[in-house]
Amino acid sequence: MKHFQDKVSPDWSGWLVFLFLTNLLVKIMPLFQDVMIHPDAPVYLWSAQSLEQGNIPGAIKAYPMLFYPFLVMCVHKLGLDWLAAGRSISVVASCLALIPFFNLAKRFSPGWPAIIITMVFVLMPEYNSIAFAAIRDPLYLCLSLYCVYFAVCFAERKELKWFIVVILFSICVPFLRVEGIVVSLVILGWSFVGFIRRFGIYGRMWAMAVTLVFFAVLLYIFSLSETGRDLLRLDQVTAVLQKISSTPPSVVYYLNKLDELAHNNVPSGFGNNFWQVIERNWQWVYGIGMLRMFESNLSWSLILVGMIGVKDIVRVHKIGLMLPAVFMANMLLVFEKYLYSGSIEGRVMLFPALLWLLFSGAAFSPVAEYLSEKSRIGIIQKKLNVVMLLGLLLTLPFAYRTFSMDYNINIPVLRDGCRWVNEQILSDGKDWQVWVNMRTMVWFIERQDTRQIGPKNKQKILRILKQSKESIVVILLLSRRNEDDIVLMKKLVEAKAFSSKVFSDPADEKNIVIAVWRK
Repeated sequence: MKHFQDKVSPDWSGWLVFLFLTNLLVKIMPLFQDVMIHPDAPVYLWSAQSLEQGNIPGAIKAYPMLFYPFLVMCVHKLGLDWLAAGRSISVVASCLALIPFFNLAKRFSPGWPAIIITMVFVLMPEYNSIAFAAIRDPLYLCLSLYCVYFAVCFAERKELKWFIVVILFSICVPFLRVEGIVVSLVILGWSFVGFIRRFGIYGRMWAMAVTLVFFAVLLYIFSLSETGRDLLRLDQVTAVLQKISSTPPSVVYYLNKLDELAHNNVPSGFGNNFWQVIERNWQWVYGIGMLRMFESNLSWSLILVGMIGVKDIVRVHKIGLMLPAVFMANMLLVFEKYLYSGSIEGRVMLFPALLWLLFSGAAFSPVAEYLSEKSRIGIIQKKLNVVMLLGLLLTLPFAYRTFSMDYNINIPVLRDGCRWVNEQILSDGKDWQVWVNMRTMVWFIERQDTRQIGPKNKQKILRILKQSKESIVVILLLSRRNEDDIVLMKKLVEAKAFSSKVFSDPADEKNIVIAVWRK
């Protein structure tokens, strides 16, 4: 009797189609649940709208890196609304990203490991939570993977056409995320070295000289205009380089607070207390924070297995250190951004997480071989069985997390309440000051100058309303299942200083409170 793995071959030509269709289904699944617009999406869509109107300064003000808004504008011209245009780009990019990933996986971990690690890629929860969103990240991940893939193709074949493709994709990547700068520099540098190696000594010197002059002229041209500097974020990069030798402001703030705690909140006479340990090792604390965010995209098992795969890729494959170099350069820039911003989002770590999946896939064969040789259990003594068991252990948790994910489902009362504000209040032509407690509202309000109050500071809105001398509209999403929200809603409704209106959502027990303060 034949086993399943004997009947189905990893070399079956239909695997790519199967994985692609599975990836498509997983990526669009949230759209069938009427998922809400991503909180970051409005800035890109506003930028695209300004571009369509020919308002370049307005587009840059909304979002300075115009590559993604330009694509949204182009897709919008095909007949889709703005949100659908942005989402279409993201879904297409998320699906196309599977092709370079699968091809890279087949190079580094041929056979079943390539299929398994690609299935892990398909089921990554953090990726699937944004794959449909009208934001730049899915396109950035797609182009970055293609950039790596084309660089590998060039390293293998040394053909000029692959080098040209690497240049084109490397130019596009930095226009989507700042981390793309180091990705492009490492890949371009690596490919450029491989390209000039086929020349003689004088040819190499000429190639380097021409390249340096070309980039110097290009940089000079972009620096001549404010629009060009904004596109490349030259002013921001210059400001960061000037501050890089000093301690980041966010770190200084926390260190001052820790120093205060270290002296005022411990028994006198006790040195090297908890606060002092954190104060003296703050770099490690940030490193641990970034590691935990990296782990939240993957799992500890994948991280540990990947450490073995790094050694295998560096030792066996032609690209040598390129993939680890891209990974480390990306991580270092993310760490610098983390220090200066004081916070980090999980999706920022997605590209290094995808690279790490390739390392993990490369480790399948050596790990399975070692376990099958050392084990005395019959089923594990066969290498293929170990690979399959590893695949189940790694994919099932991701599948559970993806299919049980709590997506930000659309709240109709939120949309209806914001539209009422537009029609009944903001349409009168006054210079209203608008406050919200949820970034998603700004899309429905259609006001780029909308101000946001944090979820933990909702009570302060009463003080803002009473002390302000301007005309204010406050829109708060409150829940009748939250006691603090109930108290705040009663205060807003009962206050005589301003008028209010409540929109209720009986299906989800949510309210929108609209408080209006007039001069």
